[in-house]
Amino acid sequence: MRIELNRQPDMKILSILKKIKNNPWVGIAVSLTLIIPSLYEILDDVTVLRKEYILLVIAFPLYIKSLKKIFDNMLDVYDDLSEQ
Repeated sequence: MRIELNRQPDMKILSILKKIKNNPWVGIAVSLTLIIPSLYEILDDVTVLRKEYILLVIAFPLYIKSLKKIFDNMLDVYDDLSEQ
């Protein structure tokens, strides 16, 4: 009897989704697609409470977190290169 290790299609989809979720560039793209339209709506009339404020509260920390991850990776690569 022979046992094969095959990746099932469901597992492939999950691994691809995990890679997308952990990619900081995707986080920046998603957060900017929420931030920019929200700012246009808010700046139209600042005095009115809108749902865009909630979108900003969600998207801005995601943007900062993604930028932090990118810059940390850049600094780690620079430190690795300087050690050689």
